[in-house]
Amino acid sequence: MKTRYLGTGDKDIKEAAEIIRAGGLVGFPTETVYGLGGDALDPEASRRIYAAKGRPSDNPLIVHISDPSQLSGLAAEIPEGAYKLAEAFWPGPLTMVFRKKPGVPDETTGGLATVAVRLPASATARKLIELSGTPIAAPSANLSGRPSPTRWEHVKEDLDGRIDAIIQGEPCGVGIESTVLDMTCGEPVVLRPGYITPEMIGLVLGREISYDPAITGKPDPSLVPRAPGMKYKHYAPKADMILFSGKPESVKRAIRKKALEKRAEGLKVAEFTETAENVETAARDFFAKLREADEDGADLILAAAAPEGDQLGFSLMNRMLKAAGYHIEEVPDMKIALGSDHGGFALKNALIEHLKGREYEVLDLGTYSEESVDYPVYGKKTAEAVASGEADLGIVCCGTGIGISIAANKVKGIRCAVVTNDYMAEMTKRHNNANMLAFGGRVISPEDAIRMTDIWLDTEYEGGRHARRVAMLDEM
Repeated sequence: MKTRYLGTGDKDIKEAAEIIRAGGLVGFPTETVYGLGGDALDPEASRRIYAAKGRPSDNPLIVHISDPSQLSGLAAEIPEGAYKLAEAFWPGPLTMVFRKKPGVPDETTGGLATVAVRLPASATARKLIELSGTPIAAPSANLSGRPSPTRWEHVKEDLDGRIDAIIQGEPCGVGIESTVLDMTCGEPVVLRPGYITPEMIGLVLGREISYDPAITGKPDPSLVPRAPGMKYKHYAPKADMILFSGKPESVKRAIRKKALEKRAEGLKVAEFTETAENVETAARDFFAKLREADEDGADLILAAAAPEGDQLGFSLMNRMLKAAGYHIEEVPDMKIALGSDHGGFALKNALIEHLKGREYEVLDLGTYSEESVDYPVYGKKTAEAVASGEADLGIVCCGTGIGISIAANKVKGIRCAVVTNDYMAEMTKRHNNANMLAFGGRVISPEDAIRMTDIWLDTEYEGGRHARRVAMLDEM
């Protein structure tokens, strides 16, 4: 089959609609992801959708309409709350599940007695549905199990030669599939999380909305899926994927460390570390980034988990977990031990406040005043905390930084560097993988020490030719 490529002008949309009316399949844009559309009332068209995607036939399709008035031709029962939600969220990324009318084929609904319906926000999608003169059944326009397509090029990559046409529309603005809400059980229940959150739905209906328990854990092989995405493997890139959950700074460090290890083994690694910074952007770009990693030939994807307590983050995390095959690692908080004598006391305290602001856990080992003390005591105490694993890294301060660094380096496994400028801060991590820094409270300002600490923390150890030398240091 030769796939036709169409634009978004009236002539091209009319041609795409003619293909739908003739029983063909068209990839088209929506605001969520690209859909693979066929006549929802034609059993053969639905069978062709399943075949083109390689999709299990018990995984129901979503029926797309162009006007709310079409809902009554599909749903046998429409609760009052559904009209309120349609008024609030249609057109938009909300799918509602109803008991179906006899005219809706079992092939479209995966053999279920219910039908899932939504009215997309994309003007191109609505025009296509309107000109087709029929509701359009449309799952995501990708091979089953692959990342969902958010650009027409993604549809081409998966389905060129398998479907009749692809509309070359705009990139999808939402980037994850619609929220699916079951309206058949008295109390509405979210079957698939999405951009429209339970909180948003609850505000319209005046009640608390819950998630179906089936979506909060690994899919059950015996589950009869009531909505797409509830049972089967979804969104998977070609590369293996690992998620890291924890505080953002600790997660970034864990990803950098794992990436370094895996690259040393010869693997090509993609890193997604920005998830917690802007959830909407991360959701919009997630599937595209998975496909980019595949195009780049990545062997492994390391990704920061979406933030807990954010409902859109929960929706994104639902996709991330499926993409990673539920492979997630909990990252403990990074702990940094600090010690000083009286000459470094004020500098140590300034560093402690800064590190707490960056969400590091801090272990303050003293001294706790400016009364005169012996720096070897606090250099050794801090170094032992790092060497034993009680802390991940350490910082020590005295008048010049020299004496307390000598004390720290007496402890086996410690690589403590005195730092007085930015270049030293960078290179002591990049080349020496220093696990401790030493500063002089009478030599540099708190502002300089804070900046150098950040450089040290944010620099990656290069490994390679340096690894042999660092190993020699550890053996001394």
